[in-house]
Amino acid sequence: MKILFLTRWFPPYAGIFIERHAQAVSLFNELAVLAILPGETSSGLKPVTDDNADHPGFTVIRYVYRPSRCRIGMVAGMINLIRFVIRAFAGFRYISKHYGSFDLIHVHILTRAAIPAFLLNLLTGIPYIISEHWTRYIPENWGFTGIVRRSLTRLIVHRASAVITVSDFLKTAMQDCGLRNKKFIIIPNTVDTTMFTIAGKNKGKQAKRILHVSNFHEQAKNIHGILRVIKILHEQRKDFEILFIGGREPALGEARKYASDLGLESPGVIFKGPIPADELADAYRESSFLLMFSNFESFSIVIPEALSCGTPVLATSAGGITEYFSTNSGRLISPGDELALLDNLNFMLDHYESFDPEYLGGFIESRFGLKKVGSQFDELYRSVLNRQGNS
Repeated sequence: MKILFLTRWFPPYAGIFIERHAQAVSLFNELAVLAILPGETSSGLKPVTDDNADHPGFTVIRYVYRPSRCRIGMVAGMINLIRFVIRAFAGFRYISKHYGSFDLIHVHILTRAAIPAFLLNLLTGIPYIISEHWTRYIPENWGFTGIVRRSLTRLIVHRASAVITVSDFLKTAMQDCGLRNKKFIIIPNTVDTTMFTIAGKNKGKQAKRILHVSNFHEQAKNIHGILRVIKILHEQRKDFEILFIGGREPALGEARKYASDLGLESPGVIFKGPIPADELADAYRESSFLLMFSNFESFSIVIPEALSCGTPVLATSAGGITEYFSTNSGRLISPGDELALLDNLNFMLDHYESFDPEYLGGFIESRFGLKKVGSQFDELYRSVLNRQGNS
């Protein structure tokens, strides 16, 4: 089968989890990724094709549009939508000409990216399915607003051949927003277990290192809460360091400033910024445990990545995390509970070596490995196309 991913997020802009899904799908099917992304300069209708060496197994075609600078939000949104749709149809033509016709469109992230697939389905009958990752449907991160957007999204979701979410938590949140489809299913995020492996675990490990990895979105990741508790922990003991990886400006700068205002300075508190995936895998292996103090999450891919490297986790029972987390993986606490965080940081610093790296790595391989998730997508694609052929 020939599958087309259509997305508005793709690395390095955003959406590493979409790239991982592409890796999984490409193990079973021919795949092209059509990524239409905002940028400082427009590529017009000329595609930029990634070197296949960057993505062995599938092709990535990018179009870049310059977001509207109109100060009227509704007008800017409409202009951006038009620019997106024009490039999507240019991409459909380019891919069909150079790589052959595709059997199914797999849309990632509602709503804008689904509109071209919806229109093409009306014109040609090519089926589309939707994967949603976004937490905008939950009250803590509410962003599913506007009568037009909500009505259009409901229409697009209803017509899709299937809707995929990465957790039951996100599925329920979408359904609570009135999004209906006969085939709502859960396929989780995936982990490249050939990269995120326990091989070399503890080699070069820093003594008692806490690791945090995120985009530093304060409302979701609660970086300030972590830093407040680390301040107290530093007053109790000095036998650890905490390494923050990820984040981009201005969020990264704001986190650094908050740490400085609290009197937390290097070498005990380190901000490293974004790093390549292979270096991130090393950071997981070299750390004592991963810390996530999120207020909400649809899945949190960094948790299974850390577990795949044999590193236990201290996290919150936020959203989809509870659906795959067990006592063998580490500790769970309630979101926002800083007293519980302090207690459990002390526990993990003293007991992180009691968690079995072999068990952690094997659990992730069996549930979130590329082959496991890729086979789930393949089964879904075949069921959709079989229904299409019989209708």
